[in-house]
Amino acid sequence: MSMNILIFEYITGGGLADQPLPASLAKEGDMILSAAVNDFNVLPGCNVFVLRDHRLNSSVPGAHTVIVEPDDSYGNKLEAFADKVHSMLIIAPENDDILCALCKRYSEQSFELLNSELQTIKLTSHKFATYQYLLAHNIPQIPTCLAADIGSLEGEQFVMKPEDGVGCANTYLLAGRLELQAAASCSENGRNIFQPYIKGIHASLSLLCWEGACHVLSCNEQRVQEEGEFLRWTGCIVGAFENRLFTNFASQIVQALPGLRGYIGVDVIITENEILLVEINPRLTTSYVGLGAALGINPAQLIVQCFTDQKLPETVPACQFPIEVNLEEGYAC
Repeated sequence: MSMNILIFEYITGGGLADQPLPASLAKEGDMILSAAVNDFNVLPGCNVFVLRDHRLNSSVPGAHTVIVEPDDSYGNKLEAFADKVHSMLIIAPENDDILCALCKRYSEQSFELLNSELQTIKLTSHKFATYQYLLAHNIPQIPTCLAADIGSLEGEQFVMKPEDGVGCANTYLLAGRLELQAAASCSENGRNIFQPYIKGIHASLSLLCWEGACHVLSCNEQRVQEEGEFLRWTGCIVGAFENRLFTNFASQIVQALPGLRGYIGVDVIITENEILLVEINPRLTTSYVGLGAALGINPAQLIVQCFTDQKLPETVPACQFPIEVNLEEGYAC
């Protein structure tokens, strides 16, 4: 049976439409897109289409690439061949509700979206709303507040980051309470959240989810560096930790958010005593780049199987060996 899938890569939000894309953003998006195209392209009978921003490489090996020029739009391009598409996977950032808006726009088309449910994307795109929601479900999290409530935070160092940010972008380290108070008092920081800076191991979980249940595909070490007042993400090691250590934690999150579907990324901090949730990414994350090699099977097949069968596969294999994904060098090995 043949299937045409459109991988909709959109990384032009946040006022970047008429500007050169940041090199790190373009490279990360390129790595995720290439991995997804490679995985879906080898599925039996699967033809892959890609909508591609004109500022990126002109074509994607293994896909029918459609370039979106400056005077055109993604919507116009999609309409031209929407009747040929059976499924669509949207790769987009959560900031400014970009991912949610795109999924909403195309949720009523004849093809199937291989993304989470809209209300869950909307919630998890906003860190403070997610924090408040999961408090009621007793999920261990980093204490989080808005600028008006920084007096409730304890610690010697603090973090300020966008309430709807992606990864480490615009994440600031604040050296003490005076810097915390100064940052919170700035009017332009009204859309930020504030947290104590908790030392520990930066990690992430790659999950396969369906209606309140999940398989932990891999547990990954995140390479996060402190650079003065900033935190910088440089890559990860996929399959660095044993899945069983995170199974209960992952199940708690997914049971609280049954609208999570397909591939989901979850960022955590591992301390000496507990696992703390950092954020939930309802989309492909950079850890996906090394997932197939670490598992020894095609993760795209698992995603398609979920949506086709409307349930999780009975079992998935554990990671065979760790795979390093290096953002700066642009490789996985």
